[in-house]
Order: sequence, then structure tokens, then C-alpha cells
Amino acid sequence: MQPRVISFASINIDEIYNISHIVRPGETLTSTKRQQNAGGKGANASVAAACAGAPVHVVGKIGSDGVWVRDVIEHAGANVSLVEVLDDTATGRAIIQVDVSGENAIFLFPGANHELTETDAHRAFAQFARGDWLLLTNETTAVAEAIVQAHQIGIQVLWNPAPMHNDPLITSRVVGLVDVLVVNESELLRLAQQISGGDCGDDYEVLARLVMKELGCCVVVATLGSSGCIGLVRRPTSNAHTIPIAGSSTDISIISGSGGDDAEDTDDIKVISMSCSPIRIDQVIDTTAAGDTWVGFFVAELARAQGESPESIGAHAALTPAMVGRAMTVATYASGIAVTRMGAVPSIPMREEVDAFLRTKRHE
Repeated sequence: MQPRVISFASINIDEIYNISHIVRPGETLTSTKRQQNAGGKGANASVAAACAGAPVHVVGKIGSDGVWVRDVIEHAGANVSLVEVLDDTATGRAIIQVDVSGENAIFLFPGANHELTETDAHRAFAQFARGDWLLLTNETTAVAEAIVQAHQIGIQVLWNPAPMHNDPLITSRVVGLVDVLVVNESELLRLAQQISGGDCGDDYEVLARLVMKELGCCVVVATLGSSGCIGLVRRPTSNAHTIPIAGSSTDISIISGSGGDDAEDTDDIKVISMSCSPIRIDQVIDTTAAGDTWVGFFVAELARAQGESPESIGAHAALTPAMVGRAMTVATYASGIAVTRMGAVPSIPMREEVDAFLRTKRHE
């Protein structure tokens, strides 16, 4: 049986404004277009995981003004029975600027997302079991509490600490409790700085090793935008080798760890590097949901792989480089499709589209 994905989710109403360039301090611009869509990092990732075929259950809070957002998430295939509607609190909002190149700048009003509590996590997780997946970001309250409770039950934890908080308290409370960490470049750098207390350089593999060692994760993935992504998997190694990914023209390089005196930073770690999705720069319209789409498809593919290998469910070290590499590929291609479309939830592709994209690129 495939593990379920529990998304401890931020749920927002996104207001999107198309502009010539990101507004500078003191500047006033006229927007050429305005849209209102369902959004929130948690909601986006939940929809992505559901579109990828995972059984997704969303835990969250909205105001009465956001009931339509809940309906959008449900229509995508996620279970929203654990989404609570509050009468006296507004739904979270994201004000998103999108420039002509597709880049964005966002500010958030948390609203009902900051009403989630440890009690909410306890009540929700009682319905799930060892081997299921918890997916969460930093846009809600009770993040550390949710991670602690999930770990106690044996629920596998995938944490995307976005947006990164300045307060390192959350990070210190979840040491040893996060199974899979997914970050972008800036999040990886800030997390490494929190851990080390100072400048750590900008070598992403070195930073990922530091974070993996200090947080005790079995997988750390850094998404690097147009530079692709890098993944570290804590596994006993054999010789370095390459895994061909079915349906893709891309081979993923799996390299034995190198450097450092600590054995766990060498023999126990595999490094996976891959390029970005083959999308031309002129095809990029909106990058708003790129990261969330990546995370949702990634966790869905991990759950699918574990469903095909029941002995690996709940056994965190059984997340093999092959499983992680395949999930990285699927997530990268899904994210590539998303950036060619406008909006957050509306941009997220179905799994069939991603599979077709993979097949097309394999034959080119």
C-alpha cells in the first residue's frame, strides 16, 4: 500500500500583478494584469502531490473568504476534511509581483495559517500511521511541534523550510527528526549559517553535507534554479555509477562522497547531480509555483516508490539513491512545465503531462 501524504499546509489567496520589473523602494508602477488564484506553499505542494498521484490529506485553516480555495484543492484530488474554516480570521494572502522575465517577488499576510497549533497536529496525526509522509513548510505556526509529533508516530518527515526564519529555534528543535530536507540556494545558505554561526562559503555540496550532518537527515536536496539540483543520500556506497532514468534523456550521476575526515561524510553519502528541466528561457512565464511543484511531485514519487517496495516503508535508510534520483527527475520535469504557465495552482501539471514530457525529451 502506498504511504499517504499529510500536508500541514499554508493556504492562501494569491493576488498576482504583472509588471515590467519588480517594484523598487519609493517607486510606483502600473500593473498590466491582475489575477486572483488559489495558493500558499502548502496548498501548492498538496495539489502537486495529488496531481502526481499520491493520496494527499491537507491539514490547514482558512477564513470564510477562502472556502473557494479549499474547493480548488479538493478538485485537484486532495482530501480536505482536515481543513478548518474560521469565522473570525481571514485566509492568508500573498501579493505577488511577476516581471516580464517571469521572476517574482512576494509578500505574505499569514492570516489563518498562523492559527495552526500543536493540538491541531495531534488531532490530525492520530488518523495516520508509521510510514506515511508529513510534508510541511515554514508558512504556518506549530512547524516544530508537528515535526516532533510525526516523528514520535513514525511518520516520515519532508521539510521544506521556506520561507527561512531568522530565529534558529525551530531548526534546533527538529535535529534528528527530519528525514528529507528540500531547500533552494538561499535557504540552504541561511540554514548552514544558522547551524555554523558564521560564513560557510557558497559550495552547495559542502553546505548540504554540513546541514545533513547537523540535522541528521537521510536525504538533503538543494534545488538550484537554472543550475539544476543536487541531492545527498545517506547510504552505504559501492562504486560510483550512473542510473538511467526511464522516460528521460537525462542520466543522473551518482557519486561517492569525498572529502572530510568523518566516515559519515564519505562512505555513507551518495551525491546526485542533475541538470534543470529542458525549458527554453523564452518559455518561462511565471516561476511562482516552481519550488512547490517540485516538492509535491518529489514526495509523491518517493511515496510511490515505497509503495512498490513495502519493505522500505518507514525504514528511512531504505530511501535508495535510485529512488531519490528518480523522484528528483520527475520533480524537475514537473517544475519545468509549471514555469511555462501563469499562476500557482493553475500552473501545476498532471502526472500524465510530466510522463509525456519525459518521453518526448528521451526521444530527442
